[in-house]
Amino acid sequence: MPHNTLTPGNSLHGFTIVETISLSEINAQMIQLRHNKTGARMVHLETTDDNNLFGVGFHTTPMDSTGVAHILEHTVLCGSRNYPVRDPFFSMLKRSLNTFMNALTASDWTLYPFSSQNEKDFYNLMAVYLDAAFFPRLLERDFSQEGHRLEFQDPENSDSPLEYKGVVYNEMKGAMADAGSLCHRRLSNAGSLCHRRLSKALYPTTTYGKNSGGEPSDIPDLTWNQLKEFHATYYHPSNAYFFTCGNLPLEKHLETIENLALRHFDGERSHISVPDEVRYDTPQQLTETFPIDPTEPQQNKAMVQMAWLTCPAADNFNRVAMQVLSTLLLGNPAAPLYKALIESKLGQNLSPVTGYHDDNRETFFAAGLQGTEKENSERIEEIILATLETAARDGFAEERIEAAIHQLEFSHREVTGDQYPYALILLMRMLGPWIHSGDPVSPLLLDLDRDLKRLRQEVAAGPFFQNLIKRYLLDNSHRVTLTLTPDPQQKEREEKLVAEKLKKIAQALSPRDKEEIVRKARELQLSQESEEDLSVLPTLELDDIPAQEKPVDFHSDSVKNIPVFWFDQPTNGIVYFSAQVETGHIPAEKRAFIPLFCALLTQVGAAGFSYLEMAERMSAATGGIRASASVLEDPQSMDHPRAVVSIRGKALLRNQAQMFDILADIFTAPDFTDLARLHTVINQLKTNLENSIPGSGHTYASRIAASHLTVGGQQREVWTGISQVRCIKEIAARKAEDLADIAATMAELARQLLGSATMRCAVTAEASTFAEIGPSVTGFFERLPEGTASELPSGSFAPQPTRRGCAAAVPVSYVARVFRTVPYIHTDSASLLVLSKILRAGFLHREIREKGGAYGGMAGSDPEAGIFSMLSYRDPHLVRTLKVYEEAVEWARKEDYTDEEIKEAILAAFSDLDRPLSPSGKASREFNNQYQHLSLEMRQTFRKKLLEVTQKSLRDVAERYLKQGWSASAVAVLSGEELLQHANADLKDAPLTLEKI
Repeated sequence: MPHNTLTPGNSLHGFTIVETISLSEINAQMIQLRHNKTGARMVHLETTDDNNLFGVGFHTTPMDSTGVAHILEHTVLCGSRNYPVRDPFFSMLKRSLNTFMNALTASDWTLYPFSSQNEKDFYNLMAVYLDAAFFPRLLERDFSQEGHRLEFQDPENSDSPLEYKGVVYNEMKGAMADAGSLCHRRLSNAGSLCHRRLSKALYPTTTYGKNSGGEPSDIPDLTWNQLKEFHATYYHPSNAYFFTCGNLPLEKHLETIENLALRHFDGERSHISVPDEVRYDTPQQLTETFPIDPTEPQQNKAMVQMAWLTCPAADNFNRVAMQVLSTLLLGNPAAPLYKALIESKLGQNLSPVTGYHDDNRETFFAAGLQGTEKENSERIEEIILATLETAARDGFAEERIEAAIHQLEFSHREVTGDQYPYALILLMRMLGPWIHSGDPVSPLLLDLDRDLKRLRQEVAAGPFFQNLIKRYLLDNSHRVTLTLTPDPQQKEREEKLVAEKLKKIAQALSPRDKEEIVRKARELQLSQESEEDLSVLPTLELDDIPAQEKPVDFHSDSVKNIPVFWFDQPTNGIVYFSAQVETGHIPAEKRAFIPLFCALLTQVGAAGFSYLEMAERMSAATGGIRASASVLEDPQSMDHPRAVVSIRGKALLRNQAQMFDILADIFTAPDFTDLARLHTVINQLKTNLENSIPGSGHTYASRIAASHLTVGGQQREVWTGISQVRCIKEIAARKAEDLADIAATMAELARQLLGSATMRCAVTAEASTFAEIGPSVTGFFERLPEGTASELPSGSFAPQPTRRGCAAAVPVSYVARVFRTVPYIHTDSASLLVLSKILRAGFLHREIREKGGAYGGMAGSDPEAGIFSMLSYRDPHLVRTLKVYEEAVEWARKEDYTDEEIKEAILAAFSDLDRPLSPSGKASREFNNQYQHLSLEMRQTFRKKLLEVTQKSLRDVAERYLKQGWSASAVAVLSGEELLQHANADLKDAPLTLEKI
């Protein structure tokens, strides 16, 4: 579109342009618009990115914890006026080349975003999303499936016990499974339990004090009519916020939005807003409990969290100032509040919500400790307040202020997007301030000539940060201290309350009521099993798939005999460096400690600098230095994976020389002799791993199963699975003075790993900067020791079928069945990938999610690892799911796949295969490809095989690897101990071997 048509005041397809702004820092042109008839707001970011993103959000402010906003988010995607099918959202996943599709519920907004690199696909998805958001069917059966329903344990037997079922009901039971979750939700309702409970006190009168996701105890109170009323109130265009980003023309976006949605609505309705919170006159304290497995130790399981309401999100300058203050207080181990809390030894790690949060209309700051005792609450509060008093009196050194500003500048400049599209990250950054104050610009524009210039002027003029601490923290009476303590009887009490409630409901049911529950269950099941005409949904064809993979350009050379790959990428002035070293020469007894070595390496002292000094150096000059262990598969063999350690750093171009100096110190002289520091970091790692289990239970289960089937799977489980959780827990249980052997092992690993003998490196930046970076790379290499290059002979590995059950403190199950298949280049690998897409979409989604009520039922095939898996996520069932997997194999080997189903599965496979990455992510992936000899030619051959998959090849691989491989497959379940024991009583001849994490 010619830019002269984008003049403020001009009208296009029912919209008027309000403002155009150049956002040079993110290489974008922002156009703000307003819909003339309804008042709908819109922002378009014009960029060169071909991964175009669309989103429509609504300002939703629930005033109870029934989860109405969350359940509505699910239900609007269950069919609409123009697409009256049961599940258009999941159907479009397989009819599309989307790079992202989802829906998100936050405290005070609901968002429906997607992205695609294909123009036809983009507008197909926009049509479905617009129709879903503005014209959903909202059928009662969909509400009962996605939200909650009463159903008999045996749906056809009205004499069997009553149960609550529903996807969101089970999702939220799983989400509330750990104290970290608890803490996060109690604060402001963003997704976890502590956050939720604190929010009741921080935001007692506004929507933020409610759980927009839904409290399991409150979800059954929501009615279908209330759901429909909520949609009618909040999903009107006058309460809508449209966002598009990418290289597709704005005019077509406007035309589509107007024709498919907005022209059907009348004028504006009353404005929805969140009022100011009523402020406390005195600080508040509260103590609450969370459930813990009675067999688990209760020591060091409490959490103490302080939080203050601070400035409005609309106050951009103070919001930026609070971000910098949070970094000054908590940004690294040398920051005073971070240091005081950790060195107090009163807890094992900072609490999950620690830091500054600007998502809500009124922002908040929080600090606290997890892994502590209830009795420490008062002392932790005293430490926090005393540290703030000291900071308010003494202020911060100029170099620390500059380091904190540097971190803010770096975070705004970095182009991310490996997990989520970069455009979505920008949208999430701007959505809150846009909704709360009508300002979508400031969150995206770190105006160095305005906010940071003013910040430096304020600091130079007087005690700016000291006064900020006094104003928003020390002199702020709207403060809450929450203490969360474990209660081994709470789960039983809660389950008893639910059982008693259901029993009373059952006793009050008339014969007619019972017949109605059975009838509705039968109707829902018939609906779930019925064949639908999906031809109403738009789709792509196979010729819409790009014929070629886009190559990632690079050149390689050798510096000091070390291979270096140079990647020219638009990194916005950031330099990324990665060094990989082999681990094959490390003896098996030490190899298990490599992830711990990676965690400690950048958290300890080096070259005469203490860990605090190293933390300050990294904060001032880099965007972070990290080490990690990973397994790179051989595309030609499943028996020879490469286990490597990667050390990565990133810095602004002006700081790259300092980054390489820091890296050289880390590589040449890491210092593991401070046992107290090791003890601290190991306990932080332990709490992080424990907190990860409820959200990643399916991943842990699949790794357990895969560890018995392949060499690579075994190594991944040792490094990133439950084995690693156990290893860290065992070490964390020691006293600091008992870690001398660990320190010696870490030092020995440093000598064996951190040398040039097996090193390969990658530099990612704009090509114009390579000449400036080159001397720093050479200087770094000149300081490296040679290291060790010899490799131990690999041991033998024999796949073994196993059935393992791991007990964790979770109220739901994560069920995995995993099969060993073939390496990447094998002719069957492409068919297996397509089969996994068909199996998920055509069978497991229906049986496990829709019928079973789990949050997810999945199948996956990893062509590089040679693994095929079936998984469930936050699953109320266990035995039934294992039976479903058996039925899935029979379905897969006998199903008459239509050409349309095969096409859709191929599209879904390419959607994953061609998912875009950030500039640094593209380089990192290609660096790994080169390291594992996964050539572009191999990848191109794989694409060709995907396009050649047939009904016969799908049946053949289902028969060969699933049916014939059934007895050789592995099962792993992560669940609550009681659930596992009950399951074993039903499994009888094929029980799980039970163990505790």
